[in-house]
Amino acid sequence: MVQPAFADQAKCSCRNLRSVQEELKNAEYEAMFFADMAAKLKAVEDPLIGAHKNPIHPDSDVNIQDRSSRARADVMRTFKLPHNPAYGYSGPLTVDMKFGSCEQKPADLEALRAGSQCKEIADITLAHEAAHRERCARETPAVYWDRLPSQFAAEEAERYREQSHAMRAQLKRIVDEGTITVEAKMEPRIKGPQFDATYSYVTSSIEMEGKSSPGSDSWTVNGKGKQSGKIKNAKIGGMTCKSSGQLNDDIDLALDTDGFVMSLESKSSGRPGDVKLRCRGGFGMSMRPQGEVGSGEVFAAERFASEADISQDVSTMPFAKIVTQGGMSVSGKHTVTVRLVCPGE
Repeated sequence: MVQPAFADQAKCSCRNLRSVQEELKNAEYEAMFFADMAAKLKAVEDPLIGAHKNPIHPDSDVNIQDRSSRARADVMRTFKLPHNPAYGYSGPLTVDMKFGSCEQKPADLEALRAGSQCKEIADITLAHEAAHRERCARETPAVYWDRLPSQFAAEEAERYREQSHAMRAQLKRIVDEGTITVEAKMEPRIKGPQFDATYSYVTSSIEMEGKSSPGSDSWTVNGKGKQSGKIKNAKIGGMTCKSSGQLNDDIDLALDTDGFVMSLESKSSGRPGDVKLRCRGGFGMSMRPQGEVGSGEVFAAERFASEADISQDVSTMPFAKIVTQGGMSVSGKHTVTVRLVCPGE
């Protein structure tokens, strides 16, 4: 009953993240869909079962299987997978069991395995089919196939609940075994009367630490790193100025994710460092107080992927609103790159 392991199929890894995500979403949808179907069909069947016990009831001779099967067909018209098929899957959409038996075609099962993106996806979906066959063999084909449509739907819901739990465990394993890094770059240009300057803020790659939370679908990973700030170029009063030195910040990051979406919070603390600006006819120098702190949301509800670039127009950021109140304009991009890399990739 249990399918053998296939050594030639690679273990699910970061490169398969999207496939596992979409397989999980499909399994969750099907578990809910078939549980809802089972309840709807039972609401059709139970009154008819009661009517059959009363020979004078108007519905005492209604074929329960037929009435419920037609209701099932109506419900199935609303069936729509979130991902059809899941990313990278090329196998059969269904693997049928021959009516009156506990058999499935080996060629269909092999096609399901071969069409899966990685070994664990194949193992989980094959286990789903094996559970159907095992129940059929345990109950005998005669009993298994003599059930009402609501009972078939309830069994399907149970199989997909098991499948979704197994897929979520794989999703968490992949993220836990991988390394999440975050880096960022922002180059705001601030312009106003007699003033035009472009700044550069670079956050070097920060490695995040932490694991998924047992018993919870969401968790947080944290990281510490550095951000450097410089003036790339500036013109003041029509004079071209040259900049030297840089500002330095300690950065604390907290990334929340459920394996599908992610949000990032940042907290910065100023460290020693200053910027000098020399123009024709004069010069200026920043003397920023140490320990200056800024914090806030970097982004929210962005798609979690093996590599994600999240770009934001600087003019929409909170500091830009303060600058523009002084009659200045702000432009430029803020880009954050989040990567998930598994060992050996």
